[in-house]
Amino acid sequence: MHETDLHLDPNEASDLCRVFGPDELARRGWERAFVTVLDEASAENAIALLAHTAGAPLDEGWTAVRVPADAGVHNGRTEDAEACASRDGYVYLVGSQFGKKRGPLSAKRSWIARVSEESIGRALDTGTAAELEVVRMRFGLHRAINDALAGLDLIPLGPLGQASYVDATIAKGELKSWGGTVHVTDHPVNIEAAEFAADGRLLLGLRYPVTADGHPIVVELDNVDELFADANAVPRCGKVWVLDNVGTPEAPAGLRALDTRDGVEFDAIIGDLDAIGKSATVLDDHPEGALADSEHVRFELPAESGPVGTKTMHRFGDIRRIEGIAVDHEGHAHYVIDEEGHVALRTLVFE
Repeated sequence: MHETDLHLDPNEASDLCRVFGPDELARRGWERAFVTVLDEASAENAIALLAHTAGAPLDEGWTAVRVPADAGVHNGRTEDAEACASRDGYVYLVGSQFGKKRGPLSAKRSWIARVSEESIGRALDTGTAAELEVVRMRFGLHRAINDALAGLDLIPLGPLGQASYVDATIAKGELKSWGGTVHVTDHPVNIEAAEFAADGRLLLGLRYPVTADGHPIVVELDNVDELFADANAVPRCGKVWVLDNVGTPEAPAGLRALDTRDGVEFDAIIGDLDAIGKSATVLDDHPEGALADSEHVRFELPAESGPVGTKTMHRFGDIRRIEGIAVDHEGHAHYVIDEEGHVALRTLVFE
């Protein structure tokens, strides 16, 4: 694999998605470009562009730049961007819906945003801020996902997770407009992957929870466009799929990234449930959640909810913090990786 240091600050990045069509890439002298989102940042501060100069070797010619954005009245009211996906000239960003390592869940992490590729291009050319639309859901997506997962046998929520993420959030909500949205029987939801299916529905990959057998879960969000069109719209989640040959009870695996080129076949990164050594409540309850290795897998989703088999494309061995994947027009897989002190982009050339 080829590796490039992206020199991004802050030094944590998540997910990748392709941007710009062939004509726009050619106009800028590029042959591929991706968006990544920067962890722990607000939506308007989370966007970075990775571009590769046309004709350059895959381990050279990369440019990484922050893309300033303006979320209007929502500036400063979001945090923890974790996933991105592109469709029809827009890039969509998704907050984790989760909380800090010791809880509680945070309403500032419950959001979806979008920005047009045209606005990103204008920001690059003029230095002005791209126009970012933000939908703050105040646990609406948490509620919809938990309702969709109701029929699955999930990994048990341990006593610390119950107290720190669920009970503490419910207590905090007693004085909030979103009070009552989080239920005592809920699981906290950590979204780290997003991609569009061919029918335009947004697929969300969960790092947590996983099934009781340790398998990762994909949940379908039915009405992402409606959320931007109607301020009163409520998130609706429908189908749920389980990658049933990935992860085990002894080493459960969650989803870290999703990518597709046709909305039918998907590439994914799977890995541990949380990073070891960061005082994570999830690992206090489930130490085995730190054991799964990172892998690149490929699968197709059936028309209806249910189990899904995967094919392993690459195992990363000792490299654990694989945060994003995008497969380019030539079939090369690009991975964004958090490493100590820097963010790296690695490219795997399949022979």
